[in-house]
Amino acid sequence: ARTPKAGKKYRTVKRHAGIYTYQEPPHSNSDEDAGEEKAESHDPEQIFQNIQYQKEIMSNIRCRPWPMRQKLRALRQAKEIVLKYEGRLTRTRGYQAAGAELWRKFIRLAYNFVVIFIPWEMRIKKIESHFGSGVASYFIFLRWLFGINIVLTIMTGAFVVLPELLAGAPFGSTVSKTIPQKHLKSAQDLDTIWLWSLQGYLQYSVLFYGYYGSDRKIGKAGYRLPLAYFLVGMAVFAYSFIILLKKMAKNSRMSLASASDENYTFCWRLFCAWDYLIGNPEAAESKAAAIVNSIREAILEEQEKKKSKNLAVTISLRIIANILVLLSLAGSIYIIYFVVDRSQRLERTKKELTLWEKNEVSVVVSLITMIAPSAFELVAALEMYHPRTTLRFQLARVLVLYLGNLYSLIIALLDKVDSMSGTLLGHLLFQDSDVNNNARNSTRTLPKEDNSSTIIPDHFKQNSIVTSEEGHTQGWVNKTVPFNSQNPQDQCWETYVGQEMLKLSIIDMIFTVASILLIDFFRGLCVRYLSDCWCWDLESKFPEYGEFKIAENVLHLVYNQGMIWMGAFFSPCLPAFNVLKLIGLMYLRSWAVLTCNVPHQQVFRASRSNNFYLAMLLFMLFLCMLPTIFAIARYKPSLSCGPFSGQEKIYDIVSETIKNDFPTWFNTVITYISSPVVVLPALLLLFMLIYYLQSIARSLKFTNNQLRMKIQTVST
Repeated sequence: ARTPKAGKKYRTVKRHAGIYTYQEPPHSNSDEDAGEEKAESHDPEQIFQNIQYQKEIMSNIRCRPWPMRQKLRALRQAKEIVLKYEGRLTRTRGYQAAGAELWRKFIRLAYNFVVIFIPWEMRIKKIESHFGSGVASYFIFLRWLFGINIVLTIMTGAFVVLPELLAGAPFGSTVSKTIPQKHLKSAQDLDTIWLWSLQGYLQYSVLFYGYYGSDRKIGKAGYRLPLAYFLVGMAVFAYSFIILLKKMAKNSRMSLASASDENYTFCWRLFCAWDYLIGNPEAAESKAAAIVNSIREAILEEQEKKKSKNLAVTISLRIIANILVLLSLAGSIYIIYFVVDRSQRLERTKKELTLWEKNEVSVVVSLITMIAPSAFELVAALEMYHPRTTLRFQLARVLVLYLGNLYSLIIALLDKVDSMSGTLLGHLLFQDSDVNNNARNSTRTLPKEDNSSTIIPDHFKQNSIVTSEEGHTQGWVNKTVPFNSQNPQDQCWETYVGQEMLKLSIIDMIFTVASILLIDFFRGLCVRYLSDCWCWDLESKFPEYGEFKIAENVLHLVYNQGMIWMGAFFSPCLPAFNVLKLIGLMYLRSWAVLTCNVPHQQVFRASRSNNFYLAMLLFMLFLCMLPTIFAIARYKPSLSCGPFSGQEKIYDIVSETIKNDFPTWFNTVITYISSPVVVLPALLLLFMLIYYLQSIARSLKFTNNQLRMKIQTVST
């Protein structure tokens, strides 16, 4: 029998020994069935923790102060669990790793496959590797404009051109779709339909405004073509504005997200620039050239930051350069004004114009747009700006030049539209006076062989003359208005504007091709094959190989797109023509760059966001929209052609449709919304919202700069 003291000591030892005994893991139980149920869990993380716990027991089993029987039981149970579930866990993790690797390979193959369908991606990458990101930004910009014109072509083709072709009146069924008999013989001549005149069958086709019918509904489905024509014309500008602003916002976000690359520039390029997945020797060569160019760009960036300048000399040279630029702009505007005025005087005085006199305005405008940027580039060398700043000044100056040229042409076209509208108004005044037998303050003179007393607007009589004398109530003083044409299209000013814009685009394309061949290709041939037998080294001195002029070429794209926006309302097929033009320009420019040009002596990194190009394009869109909106709001549509004939204004088709085809309450709501009571507060609220968002943007930009400076301070 144990003494009370010995029994108490035995119970204490037994109680303390319990802490050294085997403790079941939390997920298992002494009951075998419950342990199997826990072990059969499908959670990989739980199985992994259980296996790790059992392996820990197996490795430390000898150090445990357990009885041998308990050690053997724990060891046997741990081995069974590890053998049973480790293989399954290993296979699961292996499958996961293999699946992740296969997914990464699939994503990369899919990206490489998608790159095949990205237009000109490999061509642009090759140009970027040899000429730097500045030259490549031009081709990326061209591809983006190509995408915009594809969408514009689909819009105009699906909602305007195709409905007219499928459901509209066929060719020859109406006066506006019939070629006059006196023009029918020469309608197929090459000099009639192509380039210089765009007359003949081209004039009476879906290319121009005058071909489209004025029926409110066409086809069995009752498609409203005039309404669709107006809405698509406005949607072209709206879509262009939206896509431009969206692209600029996206580029701004990307530039902020990638701003960290500005730190430790050389380390990033030296240690992290190579792509180890390259397996093609040609791709490796292109990648090496791209890395070399990027390092050159970074070196130039650092040199420009540390360059010391003589402030007085620099300011003097910049003042002289700006004076020369202003003189060049004034001279180009005067030349265009002189040519436009001469062309108008010749049209009034001469009956038959020569080929040069018909097209001298377009040719002179194209010549100035081709020659003047080179003069600006020579002047820019005096200013000694950073290459990127020089590029931006060059872009701004060339943009002002192009806008001056384009607006000079627009003023000439509007003068012509005024004269055509005046001719039509004089004809209508004559008709009214004849019908009402009211000869007050007006006289009518008709040839003896033409005794018609009423002139219908759709059928102008040949050789009829209307004369208004002094004192007419409408203010027509000593003007003779001739009507010497049988076809109504001669009085369709919308078709005339569309013809001029398409003609200008065609002439611009011809001059572009000629400049590439003469300035780049033949110049490169002369330098290459005449350098050995010439008095000096042609490759290092004049004329040497040409460099790709980023500023002029980018502005040429902006100028070209401005012509498309300005003429798309009067020539619905103009975006489709521009798509073909951009395709040819991409292949021709890229061939000339890779074949005839050499990299710039000063290679610099292009702006990361390229928002400067987009800002100029947005500015051009706004300025090109103004003449179109002015013509729509100011001039009455032609009476004999087009979908808006018979309307007082072009935009009246919207109010007419709302009034006739919508319920009365909807018309009341639209009238109330468009009233000044709603419009003025809405505009005020919009301006306040813009100011508020701009203030937030400025504060966030300031905060971002402060954080960047703190990060740089901590890093150094």
